[in-house]
Amino acid sequence: MGVQLNINDAETVRLARQLADATGQPVTQVIRLALEREVQRREEEFAKILAKVKEISREFVTSMPPEMRGKSSKEWMDDIYD
Repeated sequence: MGVQLNINDAETVRLARQLADATGQPVTQVIRLALEREVQRREEEFAKILAKVKEISREFVTSMPPEMRGKSSKEWMDDIYD
């Protein structure tokens, strides 16, 4: 028994069939490949953003005074308000 997905958009169906005809693959295959590519693209985009955030974090930590590095947020607040 297969799993079903109903697409109620004529343009989406037309594009899927067009791609299937152009590649000689079944519609299900071209849809799966398109979805896999999009998932991969989003994962790669997220990984790039995460790498940027980590780099900014490293730069921030190295620019901190040595005595503030490694402290918890509570220790920071205690130092600020003491």
